[in-house]
Amino acid sequence: MNSLRLINLIHSDPLDYLAREKFEVSRSDTRSNLRDLLDGKVDYAMISLIDYFKNRKSLVLVDGPTISGKGKSDSNLLISNGSDPFPGMRIAVTSETETTAFFLKLILQRLYPGSELIRSRNNSVGDLLKEEDFALVIGNRALDIYRTDTKIIFDITHMISKLFNMHSIYAVTVSLNGREYDENLVQLKNIPRWTITRDLERISKEHNLEKSILTEYYNSLTYDLNNLMKKEILTFMKYYDEISDDIFLENIDENSIRK
Repeated sequence: MNSLRLINLIHSDPLDYLAREKFEVSRSDTRSNLRDLLDGKVDYAMISLIDYFKNRKSLVLVDGPTISGKGKSDSNLLISNGSDPFPGMRIAVTSETETTAFFLKLILQRLYPGSELIRSRNNSVGDLLKEEDFALVIGNRALDIYRTDTKIIFDITHMISKLFNMHSIYAVTVSLNGREYDENLVQLKNIPRWTITRDLERISKEHNLEKSILTEYYNSLTYDLNNLMKKEILTFMKYYDEISDDIFLENIDENSIRK
């Protein structure tokens, strides 16, 4: 049985439950997944789209599940302390993502030129909004925001869909060059909706989130990887190569970050 490393965020829960029938499943953050794959510790791994771009010469994009959405996602949000967005704003970016920051940069170039993304070591909404007036949050922390009065500026997935008419592809499944393909990966691209519905109670209790929020969230996700999405990945790769050195404001003095 081949090993499969998934991402330790809520979007992977339905994959986790289903994949255990055919794979030895473990979970970690995307950077650890990449490292262990390159070290030969796992056979297949879900990694961020940006890490795939960075390591494309060593990796194969396999016909397996993705984490993506089109229209909205509910779990990739630009938020603020109450301020309205403007050109030149500074945005603290959760340490949990680089791919979503890339998508946000594409949006900012069109809507709010001159805005800067600031890498953060923090993940919590409170800590990020202490650093800057605006913040990018993802995953479980973003879903939690819907239970608060925190101001949501926009959903990243929704804006990519609106401005570029493409899916926001956050994570892909990869293997090392030369590994034989496991046909069981195909089944994980099209998870039956009834299995997600079946697991909602368990996921709701585990993450302390209302089932209504989870239902809407999973309805906005797709795990598929079709030919259109493969073309979109190539388009995003071109965009990434053009702006990769300009996504974050680099070399910032941490002592100068506003508290």
